Amino acid sequence: MKKKNTILKSVTLSSILFASGCLNLNNNKIADKESSNLVSIQEYTGEGFDLPNGEKNDKIAEAKRDEIDKAMKKFFKDTYKTEVEVHNIVGNKDGATVFVESVGEPHFHTFAIVPINGQDQVITDGIWTQEGQVEGSIMSGIYAMIYDKELNELDTYLERIVSEHPVTGVRDEAIQNTYSTGFTTPYYYITILDEAYDTFYEEYLKNPKTSKEDWKNKASSLKIDPEGYLITIQLFMKEKKQKPDQEILDTIVSDIESMKTLSPGSYGIYLNDNNIAADSADGTKDNTIEKAFPNEIKKP
Repeated sequence: MKKKNTILKSVTLSSILFASGCLNLNNNKIADKESSNLVSIQEYTGEGFDLPNGEKNDKIAEAKRDEIDKAMKKFFKDTYKTEVEVHNIVGNKDGATVFVESVGEPHFHTFAIVPINGQDQVITDGIWTQEGQVEGSIMSGIYAMIYDKELNELDTYLERIVSEHPVTGVRDEAIQNTYSTGFTTPYYYITILDEAYDTFYEEYLKNPKTSKEDWKNKASSLKIDPEGYLITIQLFMKEKKQKPDQEILDTIVSDIESMKTLSPGSYGIYLNDNNIAADSADGTKDNTIEKAFPNEIKKP
């Protein structure tokens, strides 16, 4: 799937440049992380998260936080017809990356960039986003509205897995402060590749208050290709120094394969140890085990 490969590369580039928190989409495992940089997943809230060469602008952005907050909310309302809450502002080489969460539905996490010039001025009228980043996040949220019942089933299942096995997910604070993966829960996030959803995005801009039932009606005539929807499940071992357990992964894979009423898509599953890299919010390492691209579980 040409579009899939292109978007996966785009997401990875986004992660490298802006640390969008979704390196797993391209199966990149970062080896040999400094042990001092690793934090237990239960403790990680996004503290320590940074971007390359962003130290100076990080301080400038923090001093201008109220100004950036106001400008970012206006930008998303004017450009994407969406009310957002600003969670985290992180300096980068040329400005600051701002992580936001939509208010209400469609629900999603994403980011935008505010430039900072050589005179240490925040250019609030120059806010920009990476091509496709916010659009994809909105489409992810629309998908979650359309398949709310099916995703509730997935939520219930993963909550049971967490209660019965020594695994856990990501804290809400970490998602708010470091993730830009569209519709995101502590256990999974959703990426939309199906070009049919481009039309949904355009319709959203015309009527942001489109109801859940209307979205479901619009989607009822779509021809579903599972490769057009990526559901990335990411779990961590609960105990420190505990390696990912193959038996637990096999159980989850078997269960997902046998579930008949999940939402359509390609399900990739990752099981990490207990640690996450504080500066990049990435949990994948050499010991991560997975059932993922190109061998995801396809659901029609």
